[in-house]
Amino acid sequence: MNLVIDPLYDKNATFVGWLVDHAHVFNVNLQWVAYIFNDYVWSVKTRRWIGELRGTNLLDRDGKVVAWSTDGPVIGILDPIDAPIDIRPPIPPVAPIIDDIPLSPGYAPDPIGEWSSLSFNQWLNQR
Repeated sequence: MNLVIDPLYDKNATFVGWLVDHAHVFNVNLQWVAYIFNDYVWSVKTRRWIGELRGTNLLDRDGKVVAWSTDGPVIGILDPIDAPIDIRPPIPPVAPIIDDIPLSPGYAPDPIGEWSSLSFNQWLNQR
């Protein structure tokens, strides 16, 4: 079984983590930090809904881009996202085996929509 693993970057093009199979987010230390169901994203730490997955972009609750991947366009949305029904976290996944840190893309493109004011860690720790 092949995993689809996309490196994630913040608005400064700094590597912040990995999107795995459009279902899980791992940080740079390969710790499981978020899970995704029906394109909604929840924090593992707080068990709170924190945003949405759009393509390979992680959005905050207002639809602004928090993290992006080079595998697609950087797109947010213009309207706040409606909160989903709360779900229980899945069984923790096994961390993928990744040997190298990805190369920096050099710069972050201007997103369609806006960049979030939250850093990746602030986004993960929302209450």
